[in-house]
Amino acid sequence: MRSNLKTLREARPATVGRASRERWSQDIDAAVQVLWDQALDNQGVHGQVSGIGLAAVGSLGRRDTGPQSDLDLVLIHDDGAHPELSGGITGLSNDLWYPIWDANLELDHSVRSIKDCRGVAKADLSASMALLDLRVIAGDGEIVQEAASTVLADWRAGARLRFDDIVAEQRGRRATFGRLAYLIEGDLKEAAGGMRDALLIKAVVASWLAERPSINYEDSYEFLLDVRDALAISTGRHQNVLRLAYQDDVAQMLGFLGSGGADPADELLAAVSEAARTIRAAYSDVKRRASGRLAPTGRWRGPRFVRGRAVPPRLKEVAAGVGELAGELVLTGQAGPDDPAVLWALVGEAAQRDLPIRLGTLVHMQRAGAGRAAHEDWNREQFERVLGSGRNQISVWEALDTAGLLTEMVPRWAEIRNLPQRSVIHRHTVDRHQFEVASLVPGMVSVEGQGLGTLTAGRRSALLLSAFFHDIGKRPGFPNHAERGAEMVSEILAPMGYSREVVREVETLTRHHLLLGDLATSEDPYDPATWEILSNAVDADPELLVCLHLLTGADASSCKPEAWGPWKASLVTSLVSEAYSSLVHRPDQSA
Repeated sequence: MRSNLKTLREARPATVGRASRERWSQDIDAAVQVLWDQALDNQGVHGQVSGIGLAAVGSLGRRDTGPQSDLDLVLIHDDGAHPELSGGITGLSNDLWYPIWDANLELDHSVRSIKDCRGVAKADLSASMALLDLRVIAGDGEIVQEAASTVLADWRAGARLRFDDIVAEQRGRRATFGRLAYLIEGDLKEAAGGMRDALLIKAVVASWLAERPSINYEDSYEFLLDVRDALAISTGRHQNVLRLAYQDDVAQMLGFLGSGGADPADELLAAVSEAARTIRAAYSDVKRRASGRLAPTGRWRGPRFVRGRAVPPRLKEVAAGVGELAGELVLTGQAGPDDPAVLWALVGEAAQRDLPIRLGTLVHMQRAGAGRAAHEDWNREQFERVLGSGRNQISVWEALDTAGLLTEMVPRWAEIRNLPQRSVIHRHTVDRHQFEVASLVPGMVSVEGQGLGTLTAGRRSALLLSAFFHDIGKRPGFPNHAERGAEMVSEILAPMGYSREVVREVETLTRHHLLLGDLATSEDPYDPATWEILSNAVDADPELLVCLHLLTGADASSCKPEAWGPWKASLVTSLVSEAYSSLVHRPDQSA
């Protein structure tokens, strides 16, 4: 028995993947089954005993245990005396747990009756979710199945009352651990978008409060398990935080080679970001469906039957081809899923009304080709409508990205998608950073109270576009991303139908979006020579200087607080004020 367990320890997987986890779970099951038989022998029972079963829970119950994960076991009994066991339930449990500890294997164990299982599941959300994965390993399978069925029935019966706890638990983890998609050293399990969120999705779906999400999140969950396992193999320890020190080894084990000059560790982080964003989107989709079902409203949310015939729910049409249903935007019955005009109307209404677009709708439109069609038939008015909507736009861009539409609408976006930023001042990946900057621009204020709303139409377009594309040139191996980005924007914007003047000004703003911060902290903001450098950069145009100031403030404000503290902000404002005054009082400006 003990040699079997010790052999198990020595046989920990050295490879990653679903097949490896399946084999490892089978090895654990086999060793525990031998242990079970020996424990019964020690208790004087030859054969099997009814009313007692040994079950796996948690990761072992799901068969996704990692190389260094604990063995999650629960001994389930019928609350009987069991005189056939010489030491009773306690003696049997000791004969199970101690050999595992003696073999230096980590163990998470418990002994529970069905009543105990129900009580623990009702009292503790984490325990409840773990018990949803109950799986018999040895002993009486009927009592394990009875426990599993009872816990699941209780979960479904109480889901309406516990849903707020589920949401609060996820929010608490997000506040504590952050969002995995944007972290350089993220917790693969606890951070938002991590493995625990994937399990929340599964639990909510099991409760019948919501159907499965519209996107495949399981592959993303499996990938995070692969990363976890590679991390465990590389370090020889059970841990979930992907530290910088281990990223190269993990990347190599997972086959990231650094294609196109990219850093393999950056490729790894980009893939983690992709997985986390997918899981996060799936969780949001399920949460929104469940919340809608639980909302105290008389609104007709689903189909009903009239004289035996299913009648679809009524939609409130908010734009051509776009309807609102249960707080989400969807297509009306007459709308074509491949119609770029409908896609543009969807994103425009979503941003203006601060309403989510049903994820299944966007997935359907992506498959129908609406994203590619929108690239060919660009709608500048709707694009800028979204860009000018402030914080509302972030969820719109994220939804388009999740559905695979954004990179079809803007193909060059793929170059920065999920690209990590290792600078200590940044909080997001490059693509999400640009969403953030664009969202902040409408709230920025420059000299004399000028802002987005005071600009001329062409300058307004230039500012919004430069906010969305200012870091498009970031790429490993290219030190001057501002210059590279300025060279790229013409290729991106010209097919969208923007005038040469607007494109030229976006090039200028992109090329110089770091200039104000550099000058303010390295030169004298009251020196006319400094003003001249700035004047040359903006072609001696006061309004373009205002645009650069607004862009700089939004860019810095989207980073960590140290990137835009009061001292630096005041230096930049002083420089802009002095340079602006010098420009507006030039003879050629007053003419």
